[in-house]
Amino acid sequence: MKLFLFVATFLCSVATAQEGYFGHDHDTWHRSFYQNLQRPDTDTPCCNLTDCRPTSGRQVDNHYEVKVNGAWISVPPQKIIRSAAPDLGFHVCAPFKFDGQPDHLYCVVIPPET
Repeated sequence: MKLFLFVATFLCSVATAQEGYFGHDHDTWHRSFYQNLQRPDTDTPCCNLTDCRPTSGRQVDNHYEVKVNGAWISVPPQKIIRSAAPDLGFHVCAPFKFDGQPDHLYCVVIPPET
């Protein structure tokens, strides 16, 4: 039973990270990565102590999409940071009450392009 609970907890944790939920795994990355990110569109910090997190992403036709709080959002080109994250994955910085509007994303880190 203990093993089942551990596996279930782990799988839920992984699923949450892939959905880009606010605050998930922020502390893991803040000091080593997020605090150094600058918004490409305003040249101000992307991260305000809690708003960046790992997420899932994909390239669709000629643009990127990332999950923010469980929903796929199209990423405007001016929001993309082409600096690889330490885990080489997608990361998104967005407000706590993100309204789903792509222009309201702070920034998005994409994996290195091959």
